[in-house]
Amino acid sequence: MKAKNYPLYKIDQVDNLKMLISMVSDKFGDSSAFIFEKNGAVVSISYRQLKRDIDLFGSVLCDLGVQNEAVSVIGENSYEWILSYFAVTNSGNVIVPLDRELPVADVRNLIDYSNAKVLIYSDAYSDVAHYLQESGARIQHYINMKTIPVLIQNKNALISQGECKLLDFEVDSNKMAALLYTSGTTGAAKGVMLSHFGLIHDAIAATQYVGIFGNNMLVLPLHHSFGFTAGVCAMLLTGSEIAINSSLRNISKDMQKFKPYNMFLVPLFVETFYQKIWDTAKKNKKEGLLKSLIKLSNFLLKIKIDVRRILFKSVLASFGGNLNLIVAGGAPLDIKYVRGFRDIGINVLNGYGITECSPVVSVNRNKYYRDGSIGLVLPVCEVKIANPDENKHGEIYVKGNIVMLGYYQNDKATKESFEGEWFKTGDIGYFDKDDFLYIVGRKKNLIVLKSGKNVYPEELELALLKQIEYIKEVVVYAMDDTIVAEIFLDVVNYPNCSSQLSGDILSFNQAQPMYKRICKPLIRETEFPKTTTKKIKRRYETEGNI
Repeated sequence: MKAKNYPLYKIDQVDNLKMLISMVSDKFGDSSAFIFEKNGAVVSISYRQLKRDIDLFGSVLCDLGVQNEAVSVIGENSYEWILSYFAVTNSGNVIVPLDRELPVADVRNLIDYSNAKVLIYSDAYSDVAHYLQESGARIQHYINMKTIPVLIQNKNALISQGECKLLDFEVDSNKMAALLYTSGTTGAAKGVMLSHFGLIHDAIAATQYVGIFGNNMLVLPLHHSFGFTAGVCAMLLTGSEIAINSSLRNISKDMQKFKPYNMFLVPLFVETFYQKIWDTAKKNKKEGLLKSLIKLSNFLLKIKIDVRRILFKSVLASFGGNLNLIVAGGAPLDIKYVRGFRDIGINVLNGYGITECSPVVSVNRNKYYRDGSIGLVLPVCEVKIANPDENKHGEIYVKGNIVMLGYYQNDKATKESFEGEWFKTGDIGYFDKDDFLYIVGRKKNLIVLKSGKNVYPEELELALLKQIEYIKEVVVYAMDDTIVAEIFLDVVNYPNCSSQLSGDILSFNQAQPMYKRICKPLIRETEFPKTTTKKIKRRYETEGNI
């Protein structure tokens, strides 16, 4: 339903992460904050216990003399990972979340670069801790997450005698809370400094725009800014129960177990889930039936009869049966997935963010959206389109307290990224008449032909994926002043598609202006290499030029 814009959802205001934990503990008390499986049993942690555990572990850090220090954390998603994040930030330290998929040498480089004195790691990454010790890293304290319950228990005994250094500690909301790296490569790594105020106010603004009803399942890696700000902080603000997915291999199993109503995902997950629906329908010889039911359902919706949860009950059951909202961000999302999920009763809201902005900048709303857009700008920041061209396309600039404090020990990069108070995102976009924001590509990916014409490769890539269904992945770039599309085909579901490609590209080109036409399609034998956040690496990234 596309409704007129409506008032913001009501969310309590706090100014830092410590205030967040105190507020939700008082407000939601014994309600379940986190639920997860551990040693074959399902464990539930209340909001009150969450605060207690954070205070205790934070006090352990204080006892170690860890104050105003950088503390790195690495490991799979877990309650202990989240506990570590809040214990570090709420005790006056800076959390440095590390990408667990990075090579160990890169982990060492980032730890050295951040001057971290403490490493908190999961047992699965004991080898990383061992490597750091053996290679002479400047880490003073190594804390295995499996020891945290014992540390907390011992500390609790001391606190019961009246000793607690953390409870009275006051956090400076404007100081750095988190140091997040934008790249794992030694030369190009930039540490994004995010403040308490920016992180929590970004989460507040996001939940003012997007209504959350029911529990959420946490899937995105916690070192990813979207995963923590939206998947944890925003959900805590709403009093939601957060089910922690044990691993990507267990997503389907965990969905059946925890039956989530909401999920925050990157587009690759959305596309994979959607493909699974149709693969299953085809396998069970029910593809035609599913298409017929969608037609019937859409007809009934026109006369305001919504029976999607009934008609598609068996499809929805594969997601646990309750899923009705997916918020997607991190990369462009083809509108066919947005509309395809809406057809069966799951609302997909696309948004836009960048690590340097804590990260959410804009998002579509539950009942006010534009398919193909990245939503409305959050009330906590301002956005302008800088140096627009004749199509009103220009670089997206952002201003507000959610914007980073700067790049860590990199004044040159910080200065280059700002124009006055405005942060230059490097993304090209535009606004429509109703203030919905659209993104057309990255400034660094822009193709400028000798004719002076500008081509945004992402725009052509989305159009190709939409029009030619057997294209699984595509990257568009220029070669000798002509447009090339490098394509990975879905030969599993479309065995003869390679012979069709030339003809379908010809048809595609007929709808494009001359300068945007694909002159040369190239077929890849393998998928494109991807970043750890599951984005396709473009040619210059693959070649090591970042």
